[in-house]
Amino acid sequence: MINRSLFENTKTAFILKSDSALERAYFLFKMISSEPLVRIGTAATNFALKAHLPVEGLIRSTVFDHFCGGVNEDDCLSVIDNLYTEGVSSVLDYSVEGKAEEAQFDNALEKILKIINFCDEKEAMPIVVFKPTGFGRFYLYQKKSEGIDFNETERAEWNRIVERFDAVCKLAKAKDVEVLIDGEESWMQDAADDLVEEMMRRYNKDVPIVYNTLQLYRWDRFDYLKSLHQRAKEHGFKIGMK
Repeated sequence: MINRSLFENTKTAFILKSDSALERAYFLFKMISSEPLVRIGTAATNFALKAHLPVEGLIRSTVFDHFCGGVNEDDCLSVIDNLYTEGVSSVLDYSVEGKAEEAQFDNALEKILKIINFCDEKEAMPIVVFKPTGFGRFYLYQKKSEGIDFNETERAEWNRIVERFDAVCKLAKAKDVEVLIDGEESWMQDAADDLVEEMMRRYNKDVPIVYNTLQLYRWDRFDYLKSLHQRAKEHGFKIGMK
């Protein structure tokens, strides 16, 4: 049975927030609960940014600081260190997905590798996360999930996706940083599942380093997990699942 008092203890939940920070958060949520204000604010913000008006400081001190840790790794450090004083670890989520150019995929790879090296220096950051479509085109995952053969160009492109996955998981293994790979649309997930499983076979021999996402809204996921468990026993690797 769930202990509801754990969730209702606001003193513990907001221990890292000052009274003024909580008041600012309350005011912010009251503002964004108004649909007309959100529409007006969004339009005004877009106009101000396109017109290069000096509004970045205002955005940073209101909406941005409430929902985001920072603009880069170093900028997040104060938030990370503050959370860790209460035993809360952090995950830097570089949430790039659905791109279409090889240069964009290579850039995402370099960013994730950089974050892994950054995590290696911080006990408060034991995990890195990315989305499969951050490393390759959605169309390729979908085509492979449907069992349709690639042409020569697509096959080379898919091999580069595999290489990006492997580069991340290999470095994560060396640095002892766990890799959480997000789930995506059901009609491309089979290809992602197969690729993540291959990374588990390579790098989860001793302990879980690579973690897949179990999408529990899908009716077939329990059967998938049972079959994965059987393959893990047969091939001697540990399952990582979130």
